[in-house]
Amino acid sequence: MLEQQTTFGEALAAWMHARGVSTKRLAELTGYRSKTSIVRILREESVHAGRERLFARMDSLGMLSPDDRRSLARGLELSRVGRQRSQDRRRLRGLLMGQGGGGLSPALDQALEPLRQARAARILMVNACQAEVSATLREILRRHPAHTMEHFVTIDLSAPQPMEALCAVLSIACAPAYACAIREAAPGAREGLRAQDILCFSAQDRDGGSEDTLVIFSGDGGVCVHTQPSSFGLFDYLRRAIGVDGFEPAVSAHFMQEGPESIVEAMRFCTELERGCGERTVKPDVCINEVAGGILRSALLDGGVLRCFPGWTERQMRAQLEEFFYYHDQRYHNAFDGAHRRGRIMSPRSLRRFALTGRFDSPFPAIRPFTVEERIAILENFALHMRRNGENALRFWDAEGELAMEVHCFENVGIIAFPAREAGGLNVNFQTSILRHPRLAALFQECFDDDLLRNCTMPGQEALLYIDGLLNELRAAP
Repeated sequence: MLEQQTTFGEALAAWMHARGVSTKRLAELTGYRSKTSIVRILREESVHAGRERLFARMDSLGMLSPDDRRSLARGLELSRVGRQRSQDRRRLRGLLMGQGGGGLSPALDQALEPLRQARAARILMVNACQAEVSATLREILRRHPAHTMEHFVTIDLSAPQPMEALCAVLSIACAPAYACAIREAAPGAREGLRAQDILCFSAQDRDGGSEDTLVIFSGDGGVCVHTQPSSFGLFDYLRRAIGVDGFEPAVSAHFMQEGPESIVEAMRFCTELERGCGERTVKPDVCINEVAGGILRSALLDGGVLRCFPGWTERQMRAQLEEFFYYHDQRYHNAFDGAHRRGRIMSPRSLRRFALTGRFDSPFPAIRPFTVEERIAILENFALHMRRNGENALRFWDAEGELAMEVHCFENVGIIAFPAREAGGLNVNFQTSILRHPRLAALFQECFDDDLLRNCTMPGQEALLYIDGLLNELRAAP
């Protein structure tokens, strides 16, 4: 459950009460002719510009401590976008920061134990977009490659359904055995099983026996659990009852791909997406397509890429390498000079590690560490395009913790998302792990532009100064 936040009026009233300041006195201190404007702000009846003006005056007069400023700034944002939208956006921020929704209830945790112990299992989930449920099932799927999962989600125009669905699907879409289908329904429509939150699985133990477990989520956070032998047909009945009518495939199950050809395929796929769409990206680490081709080529050859893949001859590897760089050159151009809008948020800690070590966070042993001179050239290119591109420039996350998710959102297409530490494995079939749902992609874009850039990143000039500081350190290195 997300904590309750206060509006600007509520936060201001708390500040006034703690300091014994009346509405009349606050009006006098901040230059208002009467207390009417203050009263309207306290009642949330003022236009937003009025709230911003009062906040700026109080801050400029030295009336606010750092804690006061943070509390009123949070309230100001809540009053600007509304309580529900603010809560939705905090849910997305929590996903990006790796914050779960809390632990599973004891009853649900116990109900999932057969799934953890099963040799193989089929999983069917209807809605059930709670963060803790998605995170748990993702870990189970990662540890049990013989498990498969289908997720059917119904969303309507009412909040918070779309954001709950977006966060749930993004948190688990990278699991190879996960498939998701989404349907849009009229607000408030009740359609039997399709409107319920249900989890059902058929789990086979190591002796060949199989049981079906049905979990029904109640509105108060509890669960009802029923288990019976699979021979009774509970799982198969529910799967038929849910059906597929009205659902559109959003994420497809896929096989993990490894080796040079999978890397080239991923580069080709991403090149096509980046060429035709604007993109919003949350990526903690430096990406290979943001390193100039000559620098990357040298680091790959020196790192022994021609010898890193058993079973591949040097001639075959050179052919793969040339195709890789063909697409890499296009992606490098798209990253900085493409015709479509780009937005990028990075972890400052991650960039600092790259500057100090010359390595990406995501390990790829075929790339040797970049030299100090190469790192300077890479960062200078970042700074150059930040100065040139303005609002499309790189920005840095301003929170204390690390970014836990990597997300690429392509306009009118969909979203690719991974846990940050798994994103560099270069062994995922991007074509099927992408969440193809334009409305959910548009929701992410709105949050990126109107929340993440606005409230969760360093200002553009501060981000540029951060890069300049790293460059000065590198230039001063012996």
